[in-house]
Amino acid sequence: MYGQVPTPTTAPVSARAAGPSAATITVRVLITVLVVLSLGLLAWVAMLRIAIMRRSGRDWALFWVHLVLNIACVVPLEQRFAGTWMNTAGMVALLVQMAVVACYFLVVDIRHHQPAPVMVMVPPPPARPPMQPSAQPPYPYQPIGYAQAPQLPLPTASPAPTPAPGPRIDQVRAELDELSDLLRTGEEGEGRA
Repeated sequence: MYGQVPTPTTAPVSARAAGPSAATITVRVLITVLVVLSLGLLAWVAMLRIAIMRRSGRDWALFWVHLVLNIACVVPLEQRFAGTWMNTAGMVALLVQMAVVACYFLVVDIRHHQPAPVMVMVPPPPARPPMQPSAQPPYPYQPIGYAQAPQLPLPTASPAPTPAPGPRIDQVRAELDELSDLLRTGEEGEGRA
């Protein structure tokens, strides 16, 4: 009655909703392919998608910085800069920008469309009043009219008696003795020959 009571956990149980839709995955793949196939020239499209999707000031600032940087990388690719270090630096910067934007876009898009865990709280068990140590018995009422049962000595374990051999065992022993005698006479006969 007052023994240990198992208590249910009060930890939140999380459940996941369904993942992103097929349309979301298709847009994700198309924008990534567009950024890679254009060699970074259209990387600003991925940044624009992030800014529209998340609607934060930080994302809009990243989009405008990236757009300016993208234009700054395209200018040295003009024909008049061909064969100069500026042409090479512009192309390298454009390729690095392509790789960084593609990775950043995938990470942000996946995290944005990942379903949030649904938290389900399990109610705590009802509180019990603490037990007060006292001379009273551990139950709320005292039975009246019953005497305490006398303590009986515990029975000691005695070894089980071995059963007496039955008639079948006696027959087997007799047959084994006969077989043993035959073998002995056979060995003595071989020894004389």
